[in-house]
Amino acid sequence: MVDHFSADVPNFPLPDWIHLGATGVRLFLVLSGYFITASLRRARDRMDVGELSAGKTIGAFYWRRFLRIGPAYFVFAAIALLLNLGAIRHNWPWVFTGTVNWMIAWKNQWPLTISHLWSICVQEQFYLLWPLLILLLPRRWMLSAIIAVAFAGIGFRIGCVIFSAPIIARWVLPFGSLDSLAAGAALGWCGGRLRASRGGWLLALLCLSMLTVAAVLRNSDPTKLKSVLVEPLEAGAFVILVARTATGFDGNIARFLSNAGLVFAGRISYGLYIYHILVAMVFDRWLPSQMRFLITIPSLRLVVFGIVTLFIATLSWRLLEQPINRLRGEKTRRTLGPIPDGNWELEGVTRSPRAPRLENELGVWS
Repeated sequence: MVDHFSADVPNFPLPDWIHLGATGVRLFLVLSGYFITASLRRARDRMDVGELSAGKTIGAFYWRRFLRIGPAYFVFAAIALLLNLGAIRHNWPWVFTGTVNWMIAWKNQWPLTISHLWSICVQEQFYLLWPLLILLLPRRWMLSAIIAVAFAGIGFRIGCVIFSAPIIARWVLPFGSLDSLAAGAALGWCGGRLRASRGGWLLALLCLSMLTVAAVLRNSDPTKLKSVLVEPLEAGAFVILVARTATGFDGNIARFLSNAGLVFAGRISYGLYIYHILVAMVFDRWLPSQMRFLITIPSLRLVVFGIVTLFIATLSWRLLEQPINRLRGEKTRRTLGPIPDGNWELEGVTRSPRAPRLENELGVWS
């Protein structure tokens, strides 16, 4: 949100070489791979002991994904279309079919209003085939297959550099995100967690170093092969972070992560992401001239856009997403039966007996 709200704003107090949006997307992809694969692994466990059939499990997966992603996505698209914001009227078929990323790659440009949907589209395209792999592939091949998918993503970007493919296509097509998704998936499949230890600061330093090197490479020549290392470095750092956070924290970190406001922001994070561009577009187009100082002063712009986005995302959560989440939870129970204790990924509930853990109640990933 900070990255998008600061776009084309002069004197914004953030160096141009810090690409918060790009780094945030990488964390989003790692989390997506982690949560969904952990959920599918638990479903696979129940399938292997005869509690569930493959057909019911796969059908429930797709139904749950549609009910989680679809409502807010289509409400955003309908509002943007009604207000004729940006390029949506000319590109609505791409929006409503979830292929905005392919449109961006084909046209080699970022269309206003809808370009931020590319990462959601990548995630959903990944989910079309991923449950088939996790639920149907023999277990002995699973980890090798996940690693192969990760190397396929790296190989795709190497091919893009060698054959001088457009940078945008390399970024937005689903193949270029496979290593990040697979990195999180490997962690989810293995149930990997990092326990607290005296070497925690060394891990933190390692993560920071990897992100720093990635930032330097991101600002170097993208036509060089070394630029291909940006995504694996970021994904590697975030896998360590996710593995450590999945274990839970104590002390001041735990109290900070347990803050009610922060927890709620995580819960509505999907709405924050979906609607924030809509807020920016509406303010930029219709704010009266005597009040435009609210969006031309960088600090005020962040505050105003942030508060309004928070308000809209909260409304969306209370009136749209939360009721539908209850509906899909009830349908899941009817279809798959009671969820055994510990299968929190399937049910979307929060169990944290010791300290805050990464639960899939976090917005888009549940």
